[in-house]
Amino acid sequence: MANKNTLIIKTVALPNATSKQVRLLYDIRNHFSPGEASLKAEIIKDLSQRPFSNAKDIFLYHEALCFMQAYPDNPAIGRLVDNELNEFGKRIERFKEHRPKNTEHDDTGMVNTAIYYPYNYPMALWLSRNYGKDIEIDWETYREKESDPLLGLLSLFALYSENDAIDDEERGTIHWIKTSADFVDKNTLRWLLNSIGHLNISEDTQQYLYDNAELLLKWNLGTSKAARTMAKLPEQSIYYQKSTIKKSRIDLAKSIKKPAPAMKLLPGKSADLIIETLTYALLPRHRELYPLTYANRNEIYEIAPGRGLKIYFLGMKSENRLPLEADYSALLIKNGVPIGYGISVVFFDRCEIALNIFDTFRSGEASYIFEQFVRVFYHHFGARNFIMRKYQVGHENDEGIKSGAYWFYYKMGFRSLDPQIDRLAHDEWLKIVSDKSYRSDAKTLKRLAHSDLHWTSSPKMNKSFQELAVTDIGYALTKSISSKFGGNREKALQWSVRHIKSAINMRLEDHLSNSEQLQIRRFAPLIALIPDLKNWSQKDKTTLIEIIKAKAATREIDYVKKLQGHKRLYKGLWDLVRINQKATV
Repeated sequence: MANKNTLIIKTVALPNATSKQVRLLYDIRNHFSPGEASLKAEIIKDLSQRPFSNAKDIFLYHEALCFMQAYPDNPAIGRLVDNELNEFGKRIERFKEHRPKNTEHDDTGMVNTAIYYPYNYPMALWLSRNYGKDIEIDWETYREKESDPLLGLLSLFALYSENDAIDDEERGTIHWIKTSADFVDKNTLRWLLNSIGHLNISEDTQQYLYDNAELLLKWNLGTSKAARTMAKLPEQSIYYQKSTIKKSRIDLAKSIKKPAPAMKLLPGKSADLIIETLTYALLPRHRELYPLTYANRNEIYEIAPGRGLKIYFLGMKSENRLPLEADYSALLIKNGVPIGYGISVVFFDRCEIALNIFDTFRSGEASYIFEQFVRVFYHHFGARNFIMRKYQVGHENDEGIKSGAYWFYYKMGFRSLDPQIDRLAHDEWLKIVSDKSYRSDAKTLKRLAHSDLHWTSSPKMNKSFQELAVTDIGYALTKSISSKFGGNREKALQWSVRHIKSAINMRLEDHLSNSEQLQIRRFAPLIALIPDLKNWSQKDKTTLIEIIKAKAATREIDYVKKLQGHKRLYKGLWDLVRINQKATV
């Protein structure tokens, strides 16, 4: 093996062979043996001395280095990779000197490049606070719009006597905004955000005004931690990959019986670092998550199942939590490097899971990571039924079709909730098993992706499972407000609060925090519709109040656990949905 590697090195180390070196390194980045480790080291040493003249070579070299940073063969390669990535900004700058108009590296997330994306209002605020002049509205793109969405907002920010200038068609909206922005370092994004923030309107309305303008922002990453190049966190212990990453097939029924990894609640500063890291991992990749936007620094958990993997689960601030479900975002870290993210949404004993490993790090560990998710939510959150939404397996998602995601979950035991699609999957699976060369075509995979998938820790429930859908509960409430209150939501709210006070026979204002009172008002319209609420036992009524108060608690996991124990509430919500469904028919 050593002689073969030496021969390869001599072959590809010829002058002007940079592209061959890069492609060889990229090809063997996920191969692990002593000989391949030596080859990787030699190539990196050689490339570190070479100038790059090809944009694609730079990108592929960057991707190979990032992968090897998460999956290093040994300490020597780890140091080589870290050094190369730390110096990568200089390589990009040298390339720009020769190709000043190059835009191929934009939106890659590499150091010293730019990101273009229409970030939502909360993220635009965060970026403006943290990056100042490095984040700005892309006016070139705005000029290409057929409409002028900002024009209608300008009169909200101006004095009445300024309207003549606003109406000047020759100079236009952009000129007026840039003139107004002089007082904030001529940064028009900061001016716009300040102007919206000074309006006497709710935060939701502020967000509506900003988001409807659909402004493309340009973010110069520079050498900040936001660049994927600089993403690695300090890590005390590194797991070195000595052999091929095995694509293990997970038996969830057996795995679920194993003890879950310990779940540790992080203190404030450590929690803040995880929120920041997940934000940096997503924003350059054009991704935003609602539970991350409103992450709760007081509820961030760490699990460390081994092999250099750490998973962090982030709860939400109480005022921004979902009406009924508990929504957790997740950050995947491998040897200090962010390699992906996820979401878990819990309601009673049902847990919806979505996982995404970034393209750079796709390997054979997806099954292992998914297994940890299921075990954590089974043991620590009490989930028994797990849902994979159809989008994750390819519904209106080309990436899911190309990757054959349906079969990834099918092999673990997930089955389609739609009986017809489940029968199609069964027949298709028999073809796959009987003919190793057989592959499901895209048309078939798209048909399979028309249903959510389900897996349960209780085999008896597999055929009988029906999801209590929060959308159905929400529609039942909307129909009630329409039919009983003529669409008057304030009247419906006042009535529902009075009704549950009477039905539960409690003074809800007594000894309640502002956050708890907010959740009472949010829950009241739904709870008031439960048909037999007055007939509940006093224990069920008292526990119901504890559940609502837990929704306002510091950590939402308390709500998750209390909710699972209230069988009467579960039945009451089902009754509400079924009554509405019968009335609709």
